[in-house]
Amino acid sequence: MTRRAVGDAGFTLIEALVAMAVLALGAVSLLSAAEGHTRQITEVSERVSARWVADEALTVLRLGLVPDDRNIVMYGRTFDVTHERAETSDPDVQKISLRVNQNGTDRTVFVLDGYVDTGAAS
Repeated sequence: MTRRAVGDAGFTLIEALVAMAVLALGAVSLLSAAEGHTRQITEVSERVSARWVADEALTVLRLGLVPDDRNIVMYGRTFDVTHERAETSDPDVQKISLRVNQNGTDRTVFVLDGYVDTGAAS
């Protein structure tokens, strides 16, 4: 039977604590990065939904219909749409500015500018 030297007994307590601290630091930074990515994905998803709401409202205005401006639901999110008309140099064309907000807030999620033909067909 051979005897081991005292130095070969394995990790010391200090070495084990340092290793655990390094692993904990890495885990915390990885968790922070994952949280940041999740927040960005949520914001992008909200902007895409708001864009679709704005596109739909512009299409409704181009068809000459009255858009539904309040409590529009898209992918489980609720939005409000406001639009403003402005004259252009062509009397048969109006500029439409659509602003999509989170329901019940003044936080603008998406802005879309478009044009509507208001003249007679040529």
